[in-house]
Amino acid sequence: MISIVIPCFNERENIERFPESLFPILRSLGEEFEIVIIDDGSNDGSQEILRQFKNSQQIKLIIHQENRGLGEALKSGFSQSIGEWIVVLDADLTFSPGQIPRLIENQKRHLSDMVSGSPWMGDETVSQVLFWRRALSRLANFSYRLALGIPLSSFTSIFRLYRSSCLKSLAIQSGGFEINAEIAALFWIRRFKISETPARLTKREYGKSKLNLSKELLSHLRLILRLIKLVRMNP
Repeated sequence: MISIVIPCFNERENIERFPESLFPILRSLGEEFEIVIIDDGSNDGSQEILRQFKNSQQIKLIIHQENRGLGEALKSGFSQSIGEWIVVLDADLTFSPGQIPRLIENQKRHLSDMVSGSPWMGDETVSQVLFWRRALSRLANFSYRLALGIPLSSFTSIFRLYRSSCLKSLAIQSGGFEINAEIAALFWIRRFKISETPARLTKREYGKSKLNLSKELLSHLRLILRLIKLVRMNP
């Protein structure tokens, strides 16, 4: 069984696209699935739309009364997921759900515990993304590789497939956007098998990014310093 974990914060216009852009893809997988959606304190009417879906879809809805951050939303979703495998997808659908089968195929080929959809493994996979977002992502990923010595092209990508038992065994501390880098590093430190597959990242069609540039740079720096200590303790 696959649990699709989707954190949401003020993404009503994108959530309204789920019946056309997400649900048919999941039904075509040929696998039993559940959709775990975490509304992280939205105030744009997202919850009303999600409750309508819940009546007709295989949806488990988790409500945060106030915004806690991406990391806290994901941890809530992980704790409530019952699938053997967990796919994480952003509600803005900038990673197309149509790429989920690619994660599954890669896992079966490599018998991986984590498959990361990387936008840095192809020439055109980030061509639509704003320049400053591409530059920030490149800087963050380079910094993690340099500091930790882990040969991953993408530490910050949210679009991943995890073996649930491995993911739930981790002591994840991050509460913000840096959670994806922490999970990747912890999988490596625990010697779980990791693989990557190219994944196209596009610009969002609706809504605004929730990324706070200065806040996230500081969060990544703090995480890198903490992870360096862990890597040294687990040579």
